[in-house]
Amino acid sequence: MARNPNRRPYVLPFLTAILLLAGPALAQEPPPEPESAERADTAEIEPFLGEWVLEVLTQQGSLNSLITFSDDDGKATADFYLTRLADVVIENISRTETGVQLKWNLDFGGQLVPVEMDLAREGDGLTGKLETGFFNADVKGMTKEAAEAAGIIVERQPVGDDDDLSLSRVEVDGQAIRLRVDRLEAPGSDYDRLESLADGEVLGPVYGKPFKFWTDTDLAFEDARIAAHNHGPTYPGVYSLWLKREGDGWKLVFNHLADVWGTMHMAEHDAGETPLAFRTLAEPAEHTEGVLEMDGAAGMLTIRWGTMEWSAPFQIAE
Repeated sequence: MARNPNRRPYVLPFLTAILLLAGPALAQEPPPEPESAERADTAEIEPFLGEWVLEVLTQQGSLNSLITFSDDDGKATADFYLTRLADVVIENISRTETGVQLKWNLDFGGQLVPVEMDLAREGDGLTGKLETGFFNADVKGMTKEAAEAAGIIVERQPVGDDDDLSLSRVEVDGQAIRLRVDRLEAPGSDYDRLESLADGEVLGPVYGKPFKFWTDTDLAFEDARIAAHNHGPTYPGVYSLWLKREGDGWKLVFNHLADVWGTMHMAEHDAGETPLAFRTLAEPAEHTEGVLEMDGAAGMLTIRWGTMEWSAPFQIAE
């Protein structure tokens, strides 16, 4: 597990990766509830009791979350936390020949994601597999105490706390366009990386998610046409947005994978990119801010962060 250079919470949500691969199919056909199993007695999972930090190993990097095994009137229970996204109690826990198996459905933004995880003890830690119909990964774990000693801090925060988000919404003829950004600090470790970005490199916030953009109508930016319904005819267009260094200037990259962490940009899923106008602010913004403005069919998307401001004009496409 990577050492956290800051004292703030550092949790990367691995189940967002499931939604990247599943897409709208999850909402079209909700998965059944996991088959019920006789709950394991607490004594059967005694080696797993306590708080653990799990590291899920993916091709895009390692992702962390927190799980706590405890006793519920003689029966095993697990409390699974995913930063600002999920805080669920898992009761479908059974003993296996090698360890324990957990099954549950995670409600992620109204979409049910079936999850199955097998864990076994290995030395002082855990090892195992996470599986769904769309995603498989190896899992490693260490006690919360050992993780904190290594500088990996996982703290519970309210799920879905909008105080940590900057939201903007405009509407044209009943068609909505929305922008959401995590409120990332300036100065801060992510902000400080902006000046060192190499030509052609995108900024993926290590301590947050990329900006998220929805549109009910097709939009024309300078060098990119952004389509509504890119994930299906009944869904608005939804994209992640990434700041990209381009020579002495900047570009805004639109990516089809909207629900990802800032370390998970996959260029093969880019939908397009467009130039950004840049200016230095006299009064810095302490956190990232996202603003949408409309004047008839013409619009402006603006992002402010510290002393930096980027903007991109767009039109409602004909």
